[in-house]
Amino acid sequence: MIRRLLERRRYMREHRWTHAHLSEYLNEDLSADERERVEDHVSICPHCRRVLRTLRRTVESLVDLRAEGRPGLAEGVIERLRRGY
Repeated sequence: MIRRLLERRRYMREHRWTHAHLSEYLNEDLSADERERVEDHVSICPHCRRVLRTLRRTVESLVDLRAEGRPGLAEGVIERLRRGY
């Protein structure tokens, strides 16, 4: 019972740390050890995996919008949001 409690506390500590560092992970601003720490947790945590996937898609969509560089950018953003991107 104590072992399970300690495992749960460690999991939650890693969960909070990982969640706080997902942007830095995507920006490649973490050390190799920190990147491994994020990857280890994401491999077992469906919530963090979803958040990372969503954050990655958001960043990619924003980069795509910037690359388009056309007038009416706000309308493009609204249209993409309506389509679910």
